[in-house]
Amino acid sequence: MKKPAVKRQSVLFVTSLLFVVAVPFLALRSNSHKNSFSTFPAVTLWAWERPEDFHTFDPRLYAVAYLDQTITISDQARGVPRQQPIRFADSTTVIAVVRIQAPTQFAMLDSSDLPGTVADLIVGSARKPAVAALQIDFDATRSQRAFYARLLRDVRRRLPETMPLSITALASWCGSDSWLEDLPIDEAVPMLFRMGEDPRSPRQPGWRYPIREPLCNESIGVSTDEPWPDIAAARRVYVFHPRSWNPQAAENVRKLVER
Repeated sequence: MKKPAVKRQSVLFVTSLLFVVAVPFLALRSNSHKNSFSTFPAVTLWAWERPEDFHTFDPRLYAVAYLDQTITISDQARGVPRQQPIRFADSTTVIAVVRIQAPTQFAMLDSSDLPGTVADLIVGSARKPAVAALQIDFDATRSQRAFYARLLRDVRRRLPETMPLSITALASWCGSDSWLEDLPIDEAVPMLFRMGEDPRSPRQPGWRYPIREPLCNESIGVSTDEPWPDIAAARRVYVFHPRSWNPQAAENVRKLVER
C-alpha cells in the first residue's frame, strides 16, 4: 500500500474551536522511568486520519502526535499505514502513534509469537525519520491486558534505548482500576474525553477525575469539543481536534493551557 509523502509546504485550513476552560490542579509526582518527555513542548496536537498541515506552526510551542499506522488483530496481525497526507515544519517534535484494534470476538491473542509479531510492526513506525517518540493507542479489555503487557515489553526491547514510549490510557486505568504500575513505559496519557457512560465524565469546565497512578501524572488528553478538566500547570497536554488543525485553533489551545 502506498505510503503518503511527508511534504513541507503551507496549506490553509479553516476551522473553529469550541471554547473550553482549564484551571490548574492535580499535583505531579516524579517520573522514575529512564526516558523523559520533559524537553517536549507543553502542548501536543493529535493528528488523526485526515489531511493535516503543521508547516506554519511554531515547533517551540507544539509537538505533533500523528497516527502513523493502524494494526488490526484477528487470526493474524495486519498493519495499514496512514492514508492521509501530513506536513511538518523541519524542527517539529514528532511522535508516531500506532492504533491497535483487536475486537474480542475475532482477536486471537493466545499465540506466544503474536506479541513479537505486533511489536515488529509497531517499531517500524518509530524508525521513521524525525520521529522523537512512540505512542501506542489500544483500548485493551480486561482479558487483553496480559497480552498488552507482553506486547509493551517486546516493543521496549526493540526501541532505541533513549526513545520515550507512551501509551494512551482509559481514564479508569489511571484511577481505581489501575494496572499500569509495572509496565515499561514512560507515560500513560489519561483520555479524559469520549468517556461514554462513566459517571465522572465531563459535564462542565473544571471537572475533576481522581488520578492515582503515577504514570498518568505527567500528561493528560483532552478534546476541543468537550469541557476540559482542571489541568496542573506543569502537565503536558495532548489535544484531540475533530477537524483538521489550523494555526488559530492551535493558538486558542495554547492560551487555554497557559491559564
